[in-house]
Amino acid sequence: MHRRPAGFDRLCSCASALRAPLAALCLAAALGGCLPAENPPSAAQPCDPALVGDWGLVEGDGFERAPVTDPALFGRDGEQRLRIDAHCRAYLPPKQYLRQVDLAVFKADGQRYLGLSLVDWRTLMLGPKQARDSDTEQAQARFPHLVVLMRYRADASSLTVDAGDGDALKRWVAQRNQQQASDPEQYADFLNGDARSIRKQLRAHPELFPGGKTLYRFERIPAAAR
Repeated sequence: MHRRPAGFDRLCSCASALRAPLAALCLAAALGGCLPAENPPSAAQPCDPALVGDWGLVEGDGFERAPVTDPALFGRDGEQRLRIDAHCRAYLPPKQYLRQVDLAVFKADGQRYLGLSLVDWRTLMLGPKQARDSDTEQAQARFPHLVVLMRYRADASSLTVDAGDGDALKRWVAQRNQQQASDPEQYADFLNGDARSIRKQLRAHPELFPGGKTLYRFERIPAAAR
């Protein structure tokens, strides 16, 4: 039985996180999908070489198409810029302050996923100073392998990230919890189980990563524009 720690709804509510002042920062909003799983769907993979480099967010909900040579958006401190190094450490520009998070890479059923710890997800959403609090520490201690998942595809010139549909997750979790217990509050509001179970749930519920409104596309920033 997976009892939900106090405050976990607030921690994993995309809506509440996106109301934070820093949600205006484009990349934080873009990577703000909240689709947590108790365990990753596979063992961690080596950093995908296709991820490494400087990227500019060029398409996604609320973002207008812009050339990655535009220095206002994609310069060194541009608000739509992302850098990933060979260790899968992601750096967001220091326009407000530098945010750094570790990306884990997973594979399942031919799909690739990026995974963020709860603290790193909150770092993206709220900033490093607010990434840790008592609720976060309690949740991470109770579920030490919990990850926030995003599905991705990358090649030499483009990177697409599906941040996941948090509303679809809520619908599925509510249905599951009602089937499993007379008291749904006893069950945590995320994908439960070991890696095999997580893969099974992802396979059975393609609506969790629907693309469309939750899909964001990046283009590689040419060396001349860096």
